[in-house]
Amino acid sequence: MVKNDNTSRKALYEEAGKYLLDVSKLIFGGVILAGVMNLNVDKLVLFIVGGISVVLSAIVGFVLFKKGKE
Repeated sequence: MVKNDNTSRKALYEEAGKYLLDVSKLIFGGVILAGVMNLNVDKLVLFIVGGISVVLSAIVGFVLFKKGKE
């Protein structure tokens, strides 16, 4: 029973890591599209907040994915 619980936990970590990596890609695409389009937003703030969000979600995604593979 414990082995099954550990296996499901690893699978959960791996899927959460994949999800966060996908979120990171979507944020990156949204930042690029918002920067290219003529929207009324401050581009410096957009790129700083978007860049920080992409990096943080990618790092957490990679950590969870690696933890699920161990």
